[in-house]
Amino acid sequence: MQILKNFFLLFIAITFSISAYAQERTIKGSVSDETGSPLPGVNITIKGTTIGTISDFDGKFQLNVKTNDTVLAISSIGYISQNINVGTQTEFKINMEVDLEELEEVVVIGYGTAKKSDVTGSVSTVKTDELTVIATEDVNKALQGRVPGVQVTNSGNPASGSKVRVRGIGTINNSDPLYVVDGFPMQDISHIAPQDIESMEVLKDASATAVYGSRGANGVILIATKKGKVQDKVTYTFNAQTGVKQASNTIEMANASEYAQMGLEANRFAEGTDEYEQLKYVANGNYKGTDWQDELLREGSFQNYNLGINGGSEKNQFNFSTSYVKDEGILKGTDLEKFFVKFNNTHKFNDWLNFGQNIAYTHANYSLTNLNDVYSSPLTQALWTDPITPVYNPDGSYARATWSYNNNPARMAEQEQYKRSWDNRIVGNFSLNAKATKDLTLTSNFGVDYRNQQQKMYYPEFFVSNEEQRMTSQLDEHRNNKFDWVWSNYANYTKSIGNHNFGAMVGMEMQYFSYNNIMATGYDVPFNENMRYLGAAKGADYFATSSQGANSLQSYFARANYSYDNKYLLTATFRADGSSKFAEGNRWGFFPSFSAGWNIKEEDFLQTSEIVSQLKLRAGWGEVGNQSSAGNNDYLSTVTNNLRYVVDGNVVEGRIPTTMSNPDLRWESAQMTNFGVDAGFLNDKITVSAEYFIKDTKDMVVPQPVPDYVGANSPNVNVGTMQNKGFEFAINYRNVEHEVKWNVGANIAVIDNKITDLGETGHIDGGYIDKLGYTTRTEEGQEIAYFYGYKTDGIFRSQEELDAHVDADGNPLQPNAGIGDVKFVDLNGDGTIDDEDKTNLGSAIPTFTGSFNIGLEYKGFDMNLFFTGSYGNEVANIQKFWIEDSNVQKNQTKNYYDNRFHPENNPEGTLPRVVSGDPNNNRRFSDRYVEDASYLRLQNVQLGYSFNENVCKKLHMQRFRVYASVDNLFTLTNYSGYDPEVGDHYGDPLAQGVDIGNYPKSTTYSLGLNVTF
Repeated sequence: MQILKNFFLLFIAITFSISAYAQERTIKGSVSDETGSPLPGVNITIKGTTIGTISDFDGKFQLNVKTNDTVLAISSIGYISQNINVGTQTEFKINMEVDLEELEEVVVIGYGTAKKSDVTGSVSTVKTDELTVIATEDVNKALQGRVPGVQVTNSGNPASGSKVRVRGIGTINNSDPLYVVDGFPMQDISHIAPQDIESMEVLKDASATAVYGSRGANGVILIATKKGKVQDKVTYTFNAQTGVKQASNTIEMANASEYAQMGLEANRFAEGTDEYEQLKYVANGNYKGTDWQDELLREGSFQNYNLGINGGSEKNQFNFSTSYVKDEGILKGTDLEKFFVKFNNTHKFNDWLNFGQNIAYTHANYSLTNLNDVYSSPLTQALWTDPITPVYNPDGSYARATWSYNNNPARMAEQEQYKRSWDNRIVGNFSLNAKATKDLTLTSNFGVDYRNQQQKMYYPEFFVSNEEQRMTSQLDEHRNNKFDWVWSNYANYTKSIGNHNFGAMVGMEMQYFSYNNIMATGYDVPFNENMRYLGAAKGADYFATSSQGANSLQSYFARANYSYDNKYLLTATFRADGSSKFAEGNRWGFFPSFSAGWNIKEEDFLQTSEIVSQLKLRAGWGEVGNQSSAGNNDYLSTVTNNLRYVVDGNVVEGRIPTTMSNPDLRWESAQMTNFGVDAGFLNDKITVSAEYFIKDTKDMVVPQPVPDYVGANSPNVNVGTMQNKGFEFAINYRNVEHEVKWNVGANIAVIDNKITDLGETGHIDGGYIDKLGYTTRTEEGQEIAYFYGYKTDGIFRSQEELDAHVDADGNPLQPNAGIGDVKFVDLNGDGTIDDEDKTNLGSAIPTFTGSFNIGLEYKGFDMNLFFTGSYGNEVANIQKFWIEDSNVQKNQTKNYYDNRFHPENNPEGTLPRVVSGDPNNNRRFSDRYVEDASYLRLQNVQLGYSFNENVCKKLHMQRFRVYASVDNLFTLTNYSGYDPEVGDHYGDPLAQGVDIGNYPKSTTYSLGLNVTF
């Protein structure tokens, strides 16, 4: 690390020592756009040289010139270039005219770029400044709500990632999108800081993603990082943001007296016993007791600092950046510390050959607090633990929760600090670009991705009670290594003949993926941190295991484009992928796509229209694959070793096959059809985009049932099909012609999901919860992983209602039910409440998702509001199994206390009665657990001020902006859990929307500054 610091200081010293050119006089001026608004970032250079500058945030510039016959070259992406003679003039006022053709050349597509007007696939662009608004180091979190049809879910845990879905869940297997960073395909972009991104495009349909073949079924996100720019001076940028975090929501629980009152109602203890008298004393005393959530939750903090250095000449351009993030979570023991370093350099050997390199290093240090298991998570235990128990005994030791019979959450949270992970990752990408002819460009791109992860999970000795103790310490150590590389070679050819424009791309690619993991456990390890390693273990017992694997992919791909007079557009793409994951004969997959577009604006009847500024129709069809649906060598049978048998009196080691083979296993693929329209009005003040799509997943990999006597697990077979179809719409309006500038935008996506075939499997149950059972079912004709359980019809309020709830013969349908118990519905009318009465209770898939943003600017001030939300999705609030439970052993919610039925104290109560033992099994999974999780969230509100040119000059800066920001200011929802945004439990798509006590979202209040000098 010290070497890295020294290198960094040396690098800054060298860049600062660049000497200025000696000049004879100074000229200055301002640059504005077609509306008269200041235009920053415009290149002003002395023609024929590399000497120049760029306009600042207010469009101002200053430059030294030697002679009066100097010519200034003015250029900016999206505007028509100009040449201006200096003469004797000292001040210039330059107006730039929009060049629509040039503007459109910034859209990135697979293995190349294209004019936006020529794109026929579904491609959405995310602006760079949109990714740096939210206080996060996670690019995916920053992406949330920015693109219609892209759903991002995440928890408040700083050490957890985000789940991204492009146009819904496309399979019961892995539905993660493919990321391509500077030409390097990968599944994880945690090595990139949001500040390092230059552009981001989301490819959503097959006509756009088919060029990535077997990895494009779940969408592709293209990311280009910042590159060096030609300028006479090195530019430095510094961004800082710091703030505090607090839980945006907690669950109101019963206090000590309320808990004791419910315990008395449940008759947990016989009258006259010590326990009964203690409960009675607490119930009558109006005691608050221990607020366990308050004991575990804290005010967290967030810090994010970024330094960027950018510069270069015509021969060599570079960009260097480094970022530091420290995120202290609101739950004690959760935190993240991350360090990014990125260097990009492009060297031009001559007019036709250049070499580029991108090198990124990331170091992360974060907590491994267990929040996935309800019994091990301190957060869920904080909800369960009775408020009568104090945190500590009088002697300062941790107290035992003897009333609720569970572990002390404060003790659990305190010991979670000994579980840490240290990750180091290096990503290097090297490219050679040759312009063979005016029309032909050759590119060779080679990238490596090396990741090393070290995890230490230390479990110290402790004693709270005989039921809560660990007599011997334990240390688990993990070493995980991953190494991937990719080598891409491709050629791009373009040719124009009259009104005919041709384009072609052809290439090949090889990829290799490998991992090597080892885990070891030692016992009786010293508590001293300096001695906390396996070699210091005093225990004689050790346990160790390892795993390793590798797979490779070889690909060939091609794309052809044709347009006539910029009106009629055709694109065809083909890719062939061969994967080592499958047996010979099934290794190759072939993925074609076709799309067409019509630029109606270019037709004579619309060219002169002042109202319609753009209008394009698009349509496409294609097929892509999902290599992630199968693991390495899944087509083979799995054999388990270390099984011992006695043969002829001797113990011998044996092995048996535990999973059946399927040599016919092949690609899971998706066929997509897309129709879209892009429109602009009033010189693109109003822009509209609308899409309709159908995505059919074919050959979905599904476990095929086998008879129990086979003695092995089911093989995976290609028998499933699924369909997603939907509509996406986005609209934006901008007004920049007045002193008060403003913009407003909104997007919405509607997706309908349906399982169309599961072969002989019939159905798949998922979302298993201990003691509760399965909570979801996936079957033909229904959406994936819908909630599956009993319907209820309120509670029994009288003996008459109980007597009326009988079968055709007058026998009680619920013989153990009493007044105040849940009334379950006999859906099939067979006179029995059993599994046959379970039904569809709703789904975690929203009816629609969307976002809404407003931006304002006035005399240096700017304000932005960004809302996100979803409607029509449900969440299974599994915590109700424990904290709205008739048994009331665990603590209960205040909602349950206030609304529980009691014939005398609360005869109008809507929730089941308190009763020890729960004879009616009110806890069984039913619509009591399934809640509407629709929400509207103010994701971010930010107010900033940019200082004017005079202040910036005094401070020797080009730009100086300060701002105040609030993330997650409020959420409007009816959901009673911590947060309605719930992802996949255990990362399982068949457990989506299953909430066991998700980490609470935090509201973050921060201050920041952006400086360029």
